[in-house]
Amino acid sequence: MIGAPILNQMKWFQESRHVLRALTGSASLAVHEIEKDKVETKHARVRPLPAATDHLQFSAWRLAHAIKKADCARWRASSSLFVGASGFLIENAQLFTWNGKALALNDGASELLADFSGSSLAGRVAQGMTLLFLESKGYSYVGRFETEWRQRAAAQNKVWPAGKKKAPDFIAENVQKEWILAESKGGFAKPDTQPNIKGALSEGLSQLDGWDKHMHPRPIKSFVVGTFLRESGDLSDEKSLLAFVDPEPGEPETPVEFPRDAVRRANYASWLSLMGFDAAAERILRRTGEPQRQSVPVLSLAGRKFVIRIASVSTKIRDPSSSDFWQEIDELFYLPHRSVREGLRVEVFGIDLSVLRALEHRSHEDVSRNLLALIPQEGSDNQLDVGRGGFYGSIFSDGSLLGELRTNRASMAMPEFEWIEIDI
Repeated sequence: MIGAPILNQMKWFQESRHVLRALTGSASLAVHEIEKDKVETKHARVRPLPAATDHLQFSAWRLAHAIKKADCARWRASSSLFVGASGFLIENAQLFTWNGKALALNDGASELLADFSGSSLAGRVAQGMTLLFLESKGYSYVGRFETEWRQRAAAQNKVWPAGKKKAPDFIAENVQKEWILAESKGGFAKPDTQPNIKGALSEGLSQLDGWDKHMHPRPIKSFVVGTFLRESGDLSDEKSLLAFVDPEPGEPETPVEFPRDAVRRANYASWLSLMGFDAAAERILRRTGEPQRQSVPVLSLAGRKFVIRIASVSTKIRDPSSSDFWQEIDELFYLPHRSVREGLRVEVFGIDLSVLRALEHRSHEDVSRNLLALIPQEGSDNQLDVGRGGFYGSIFSDGSLLGELRTNRASMAMPEFEWIEIDI
């Protein structure tokens, strides 16, 4: 007999199926670099905007992945995060057009979202786009700056800098182990209006100003990244866009000392917490405790191996790699529901197995050395084969994964997992 958790999961599948179809789409955003002097000079104008320096290309899954990664950095170890990925996809996927052109809101969405919930969503989307921008610049590892700074400042008896009301959103690192700071801004523009790009970037500059002086190692640069989205039917000449400012760094001043592996630890701790590996996340952050032996399911994708966890509205759902899970899923194909017989979609989170291998050591010095030795891999947001069945989603260069596994009754296509023992 089919278990109640599986039936509850199926009800959720049916309700969200039409929304998830939107996530097969893609979009782009023109990237404009704005001169810092124009942003800071009182009467200077940033319009007409300079020619685009780049065009970010991304799938719906990749944007959802970036938004979830930004959420993790902000609200690490929150139980709501596990449900949150599905929540964002189901509730908000249809707000956007996914036609391969500039990312846009569906007509009427800016009015619908003209309240606090709208501004909150715009902020989340802007932070996701900031992470996509940083990823395109080679900054694979990201942490929440204020969280990391406060933790170390308290241990070193350093006080909050005088005159500072807010801190930047993110600290990020590239393969050369160079650090940058980033502040995210953005909003949803109503038709026939001009968003205040200069004001948003100016506010971001004030939040960034001087923070690089209060930490060591010193960031090599900073970014203010603004994302401004319009409706698809907006007839304005100016389309949805991403604008950024790259101010010069300042001189050090009573800096808070950061360990060299701080950003990478923050990056992976937040994602592992999302996946339910809370003890491992805490061990990475606090540099205390010992790894614990666990059995984990591994899926092969594009020549790499990923540890997978299901993203579900119910914590009672079995791990998708277990034989019992797929046996019960198989029984569902005999139910009199056409959409069930056509196949199922199971949303998953994942992490490259090499990352977990880097954390296996009991020595925290060895863990630090292994984390710093990791090299970002090429990301992907295409359909990938999983032996039997398919994966549709996004893989970032840090090895984090978000997407869905699809099964098909006609071909008996079910993902092929292996189980391994690992200390994390």
